[in-house]
Amino acid sequence: MNHTTVEVEQGGHRLLLDLSPAGERLVLNRFWLRDHCPSLPTKASGLRTFSVASLPENLHIKAAALDEANAHIVIVDWSDGHASRYELKSLAAVAQEATGQRTPLRSVRHLAGTEQPAIFDAAGLDYGTIAHHDLLDAIVRDGFVLVDGMEHEDASTERLAALLGRVRETDFGRFFDIVTEPEAWTLSQSTKGQDPHSDDPFRYTPSGISILHCREPASGGGGTSIIVDGFKVAEDLRREEPEHFELLCSVTIPYLRHRSTQVEQGEDVHMVAYAPVITRSGQDVVGLRFHERSTGVFDLDPAIVDAYYLAFRSFAVRVRSADYHYTRRLKAGEAVVFDNQRMLHGRTGYESDAAGRRHMRLCTVDRDQTHSRLRRLKEVHGLDGITQQRLHPGSAAY
Repeated sequence: MNHTTVEVEQGGHRLLLDLSPAGERLVLNRFWLRDHCPSLPTKASGLRTFSVASLPENLHIKAAALDEANAHIVIVDWSDGHASRYELKSLAAVAQEATGQRTPLRSVRHLAGTEQPAIFDAAGLDYGTIAHHDLLDAIVRDGFVLVDGMEHEDASTERLAALLGRVRETDFGRFFDIVTEPEAWTLSQSTKGQDPHSDDPFRYTPSGISILHCREPASGGGGTSIIVDGFKVAEDLRREEPEHFELLCSVTIPYLRHRSTQVEQGEDVHMVAYAPVITRSGQDVVGLRFHERSTGVFDLDPAIVDAYYLAFRSFAVRVRSADYHYTRRLKAGEAVVFDNQRMLHGRTGYESDAAGRRHMRLCTVDRDQTHSRLRRLKEVHGLDGITQQRLHPGSAAY
């Protein structure tokens, strides 16, 4: 027997549903409820033309009741003459997201320097398989993975990238071959060490998921890769120095890249982007830009400049601490795949490479493509994980 009760409250501004025997109580706002009317195409379809601008400001619910012929349907009559029919089960499912408590879109595991990443064999990574899912899932969860068994050819990097999405074209082209040069025009081509950093903070949208494929390590030793989980650094800072964390979240600083002439693998550029070091969505840390060599003049209010430098310094000290460092000297045929907007990467210096030519091949795929593919693989294989945004009561996306 259905004991669901329906009530209209606050002059028609809210609909109250008591779903018995489940004991669930739904309190649904008028505009939210109308925006989810099943008569409208799902928002995910790309076919929706409805706009809330078409609704009157004084929109209200005139009446609501269970359908006499089907007690699992509630009928809502609106002040503008429209009538909506909601299937209770579907409405309850989508209403779970209207609580003000946003479920994270991914499950993130913060890594200390001593923790080991997942390692995948390139030969076993076929598109659409569970192994493909596991690769993407580990990248999203842990921020980086290792892939072994890469072939010594350009196509091998391309095949791995194709599992993540489409390779992003930049002023460097689709791929950037990092080789030791006697007259380096970027630090990565020198033999010097590099502190952990994120790439491309001077772009409006920095690089997303990056692949660093080792074709040939330095012949004389050194060149050990360093990976730091920037999200863990940020969360430790939030817990231990909250005032520094808040400054790095709220204050934007300039990042820039200026190259007045073209080089062998790159165009001339003049890029500037203002952004905070730490990006939040609500209270969740969702992105980082930290690259001291790419910061411009800190054009800050004099009242906060000292406090800001102390916050920036605190973050930099943590990034340089060995406690956060995962280290590995990549050998030929290994690749590290990392989320550039989360993980910081660097390397130790190495000896003169005269006897050989250290060669790393770099490319990147936009983050949203990789996350999209992971969601689809979870759908295809019936797996839980990244939250599936409910599309519409009783509807499905195509």
